[in-house]
Amino acid sequence: MAARYRHGVVPGHGLTPTGEDEAMFQGGTMNRRLILPLILGVALAPGSASGQMQAEVRGGLTIGSHSGSYAALDIAPSISMDVVVRRQIHPRFAVFGGYFRTAFGCEEGICKDQDPSITVVGNHGVLGVEWGSGGPWLRTGLMLGTTRAGTRGDSPTMGIGMHAAGGLTVGSGGFRFLPGLSYRWMKATSASDDDHAVALSLDLGFAYQFMGGS
Repeated sequence: MAARYRHGVVPGHGLTPTGEDEAMFQGGTMNRRLILPLILGVALAPGSASGQMQAEVRGGLTIGSHSGSYAALDIAPSISMDVVVRRQIHPRFAVFGGYFRTAFGCEEGICKDQDPSITVVGNHGVLGVEWGSGGPWLRTGLMLGTTRAGTRGDSPTMGIGMHAAGGLTVGSGGFRFLPGLSYRWMKATSASDDDHAVALSLDLGFAYQFMGGS
């Protein structure tokens, strides 16, 4: 069982305890001005095969692991949310961009017995590509942003990440549902730490299609 540390700081690992409510508002050091150019870059890309665009909001439960905890996958789910704009460039391919907020609990390894508990939170802009033709879909993308465990210690620094997901498109017309699974690998760095985090999510997306297509 990991020892408790005075002031709630685990030396040398950047892991600090916090409640979920406090952790939800972290990521202030994330340069949010990055998000709008990413979305606009997708939306204003040169002409596509169908001119079809899609605005999407996703939410779901996420579990994960932080390398600084020296633990395997933590079964301590938290809520993650995404906002994505997607543009069709070919009958089977699309590009997308948006903002990901990834969150999961850390309760094992060094995180064990911390009070309050630690929540790992990532705030990232993303650009990627999607394969699909109205039913199953696959996505992969490059993420850029910050990942932080707790609220104390050094501020997180910008780092890259990778995103992969798959799911189904359910429905027709303007409004559609997109249940899916996702995997994310994220750098979790600061001035004193060089860690990474992995997150697995089960989520549901609500999408609205416009500018042509069916």
